[in-house]
Amino acid sequence: MGSFNDYMDLKKQKEGDQNSNQKFLLDTGRISNIFKGVSIYITGFTNPPSSVLKEIVLRNGGSVTMFFSKTHVTHIIASNLPDFKVKLWKNDMIVTPQWIVDCDAAQSRLSEAKYILYRTSENIRDMMTSRVEVYPIKNASKIIPETTSHDFVGEFYSNSRLHHLSTSVSELRQKVSKLQNQYHPSYIPINKSQTSSVILHIDIDCFFVSISLRTRLHLRGKPVCVTHAKPNENSDSYAEISSCSYEAREFGVKNGMFLGKALKLCPNIIAVPYEFDAYHKASNELYRILVEKTPYVEVVSCDEAFVDIVELVDVTDEAAIKGWVQELRTEIHSAISCTVSAGIGPNKLVARMATRAGKPNGQYLCYSESSVLDYIKSQPLQDLPGIGSSTFHKLESKSYKLCGDLLTKTKSELSELLGPKTGETVYNYCRGRDSRDLVLKHERKSISVEINYGIRLETIKQFETFLLNLCDELEKRMKNENVVGSLVTLKMKERSENAAVEPIKYMGHGICDNVSKSVNIANATNSGKVIHSKVMSLVNSMTLNPEDLRGVGVQMSKLKEASPVISNTTNVSKKSVKQKNVPVCKTFQCPVPEFLGHKNPADVKNIIKNWCESPEPFQVDADKVDEYITDLIKYGNISLVKELLRLMRKQLKVREAPEWNAVFNSTLQNVQRKIHVLFNGILDMDNL
Repeated sequence: MGSFNDYMDLKKQKEGDQNSNQKFLLDTGRISNIFKGVSIYITGFTNPPSSVLKEIVLRNGGSVTMFFSKTHVTHIIASNLPDFKVKLWKNDMIVTPQWIVDCDAAQSRLSEAKYILYRTSENIRDMMTSRVEVYPIKNASKIIPETTSHDFVGEFYSNSRLHHLSTSVSELRQKVSKLQNQYHPSYIPINKSQTSSVILHIDIDCFFVSISLRTRLHLRGKPVCVTHAKPNENSDSYAEISSCSYEAREFGVKNGMFLGKALKLCPNIIAVPYEFDAYHKASNELYRILVEKTPYVEVVSCDEAFVDIVELVDVTDEAAIKGWVQELRTEIHSAISCTVSAGIGPNKLVARMATRAGKPNGQYLCYSESSVLDYIKSQPLQDLPGIGSSTFHKLESKSYKLCGDLLTKTKSELSELLGPKTGETVYNYCRGRDSRDLVLKHERKSISVEINYGIRLETIKQFETFLLNLCDELEKRMKNENVVGSLVTLKMKERSENAAVEPIKYMGHGICDNVSKSVNIANATNSGKVIHSKVMSLVNSMTLNPEDLRGVGVQMSKLKEASPVISNTTNVSKKSVKQKNVPVCKTFQCPVPEFLGHKNPADVKNIIKNWCESPEPFQVDADKVDEYITDLIKYGNISLVKELLRLMRKQLKVREAPEWNAVFNSTLQNVQRKIHVLFNGILDMDNL
């Protein structure tokens, strides 16, 4: 066939002949010449499909090309594009298929303004006949940096709802542990049995939406949802709704639903953006209120918790229980301006299910044995925790729909139908029995970084660069948790053989095959470079096509507490810690610590002295003091640490305030813990 150029010339000639023949066949049915002078190039999945678009253009006097050419193509038709193509065609007209459909319906050449897919260049404005405002449906070059960019990982996690939800739980557990030490110094963090307990389940109503409406009072009472997209930008959006108001739920809208589907159910729904900082602050305040009252608090999520209140109320007086919970809900609402629902029961199962009866902005007590059974037997089986679709379908196939339908079934019958473990669980749950303890102490089993959105790579070299950025992020998380690991796992999503190159959801992963490989590390580590070298050894042992990768993750497991690497700390001993001030701490590369912008110890001591004289020890202030003292320990200025502790103790002895004593004890415990971790020593308590 000759050279490649000869081959392409033949292909283009064949395409021209096919278009001419088709155009000839369509001439008798020509509608108009509204697309005269228009030559379109269709790429990727479109709705309607390319065959329909092609026919519309040809019937209206336009032309279609199968191969892109800057000299011949006037309009690129696409529903979405990978970022590299957006940059490749940055000065070309890229419009959605709806432009062709609407032009055909109106029988007029409409302005391309509101059909622009990406606003990538100001030159686009010059190409449009009407200079109206551009509505950017998706701006890939701004929302998603290139996968190999150093900013990609950080940008992804700063905008990721799932990342916020997963990391917020870990951060909240650390926060709660710190609050437990502060407010309850004698508390021992062991998981508490539910024997003779009164379990309270707290759940903030429509948390994300409630936070958004605090500054959008005009939207209260209207159907509102929280999502990354906006309804007026794309009626076929596959952006997920993370939270929706009760007004939206009345139309059938649900959390987790695609925005496009929600718009069909509720055309007037209003989308508002995420506010992760606000969620974080509200969650912290919620748990501060709870832990201040009792240390027996289990972190469930950023807006949900279990609390054992048996020591706070008279368990024999239901009216007293209801009154106490009502006061707590009022206090939370006053603090974060969000309504709260609550369920009270003898165990976690009943308390959680009772919350359903209390929603929205209410509470429900289901405590006595008779009331528990009456309530649970009327509940749908699919509402039981741990009942997935597979288990529910098995039960539904036997016409079991309510918990009461199973009360006549024996444990062995349910075990035969569902398996021993699930059968026993369902048997107990249907009777309102739950032996699970409150989980008050968590041991982390693994730490991972995983991204399944926006992954578009072309070469192994790009993959290597992206993995390095992921491993750097993993190192930050491990050091923040002060752990090392000895088993690294590489997780990948590869586009399935027959799956579309670009899925329906913009930059999503689509239909993929999951691949996972692990390797042990001889010496436990949290070094990103070490982890990266191990991960690359796994990559080099596999046959991969980088262009098919749609998701990548790196996980470290077999975790243990990190041991400090001690050098240049000759004054540290296992019995006491005494260290001279040095200009730079070589061990931890820590600069001179600052407290509220002050480096001079005299200024710092004066500020802390004044703080100790204030009426109330706010948590945010206590955290700043703890952070500064921790920096002093890492810097090696142990003498100043002792001076500050003496100063606080002296000020607080005069007042004998319980709240301030709790703050001091918490700070002292944190100091001893940090010194033990960093130097394997303890602080000399003489003259303190």
